[in-house]
Amino acid sequence: MKSKEEKDGRSISRETLEHYRFQAIKLRKKGWKVDDIAEAFGLLRTSVSHWFMKVNRYGIGSLNRTKAKGKEPKLTMGDKTKILSWLKQSAIDFGFETPLWTSKRVQQLIKKQLGKSLHVTNVRAWLRKWNLTNQKPERRATQHDERTVKRWIKEEWPKIKEHCRRWQAMLYFQDESGVSLTAVMGKTWAPKGKTPVVKTTGKRGGLCVTSAISPVGKMTFRIEKGKVNADKHIEFLIQIMKQHPNRKIIVIEDNAPSHIAYAVKSFIASQPNRIAIYYLPSYSPELNPDEHVWAYLKAHQLKTHQAQTTKELKHLVKRKMQGIQRKNNLVSSFFMHSYVL
Repeated sequence: MKSKEEKDGRSISRETLEHYRFQAIKLRKKGWKVDDIAEAFGLLRTSVSHWFMKVNRYGIGSLNRTKAKGKEPKLTMGDKTKILSWLKQSAIDFGFETPLWTSKRVQQLIKKQLGKSLHVTNVRAWLRKWNLTNQKPERRATQHDERTVKRWIKEEWPKIKEHCRRWQAMLYFQDESGVSLTAVMGKTWAPKGKTPVVKTTGKRGGLCVTSAISPVGKMTFRIEKGKVNADKHIEFLIQIMKQHPNRKIIVIEDNAPSHIAYAVKSFIASQPNRIAIYYLPSYSPELNPDEHVWAYLKAHQLKTHQAQTTKELKHLVKRKMQGIQRKNNLVSSFFMHSYVL
């Protein structure tokens, strides 16, 4: 049993111990005994003897202090590969009620599948280390058919491009969206613990906005009080044609009832050398760059708007859409992350 004065070195800093080791070598060369050196430093004899043994075996350099290894990571590279493969799937596939992954769910699955217990904050740290971020997922209808989308891109889209080339036509992607009096709330700075209040109208109501954008940065739009029907859609197509009196027009849109109505098809048939329409696969908004107009309008231009009536909302939407319309580079940018072009 060691005395209070004798230490094995664990309570001494690494820098001090390194100094002791080299001093011990100097004292040994001067003829000091191991017991005397140990007593001088207040260490156990076995600790000092170990230093001399290391020098005999590995040389004087073995006395240099080394960096502490630290705690071994609980998750290995193999664990990382497995966890990342889980996150590529729906959480429902692993028995959870909804498809989204939370840190808590990842923690539970690590415990169940790998037999390793990690605190949820450590799970978040690992996920960030692997360059993962907590994101809001994109909505996609269950009726979405990925095979149909891929087939459209591979087969239909080249035909449309060839038609544009042959006609030297103006190409437009068209879509409609509702704009509500109920504003999307943004964020604001406020004292911690005191939730700020923004007053907005409690009235319900809204507008329907139709727009069409071209890869060259052109945009046209129309604001409706009610829903878009076949007649209103034909009026919008005529509006596009009037903007390009000397050009042929090709419009790509979804197959909403107002787009595929008999009246619309009859109108297109009456203008065989002036305008053509192609339809996107059902439930595939990701193919339509015009969807980005609505995302930009609602999330940026109309965030926390203060319109109190549909009349005020109409004036506001018109002004914001005109602002977008004037910025050709902005309109063109809506095509940057599209599957087309």
